[in-house]
Amino acid sequence: MARIILLVSLFLSLLTACDKKEDDMNPGKDYTGLLTLEYTRTFPTFQSVVSTQVDISSSGTVVFKQPPVTAFSGESEKMIENDRIRIREEGSISISMLSGKWDKMDGKEYLLVNLTCQLDGLRNVWEWDEYRWIQLSEVPYSLENPLACPMSFRIDNALMSEAVCGGSLTDNWGINCFRWRLVLVPVSLN
Repeated sequence: MARIILLVSLFLSLLTACDKKEDDMNPGKDYTGLLTLEYTRTFPTFQSVVSTQVDISSSGTVVFKQPPVTAFSGESEKMIENDRIRIREEGSISISMLSGKWDKMDGKEYLLVNLTCQLDGLRNVWEWDEYRWIQLSEVPYSLENPLACPMSFRIDNALMSEAVCGGSLTDNWGINCFRWRLVLVPVSLN
């Protein structure tokens, strides 16, 4: 008889432990904050920032405000193998198709963010030839989704200071750095 009671107890405890409740995937509180992209380039040197508001309901619904198309531009000169080079880049950053999901992994809460990030620009390169600049190239370029999605932002970090996802890409002229930051605060009900 004790064996049957033990088996039934074990079965019931396993059943409740494996029962994933929908409430486990919800934050239980409302949050608001900003998701920000900082795009920096080493040569030419510049930085561009685009932000969007994010609201998370206590039921787990995530809503993003559509961010504006943001311009970037920069011009720099430097010596490369005894040649004086000048580069000017200008273009725009478009972010679209934003979606988010509140998730729990290994006991920690995350905001998973999917989006499309598109950079379109024009790069002009000149070389100094004793008395004047000679244009070497004028090239349009496009870069789509420099970071893989979904990006995972840890909620605890976003509430304390910031949660960060980032990466960099190198091309012939320099390094492109992409740093996404999520900052959240609980919504207080007055």
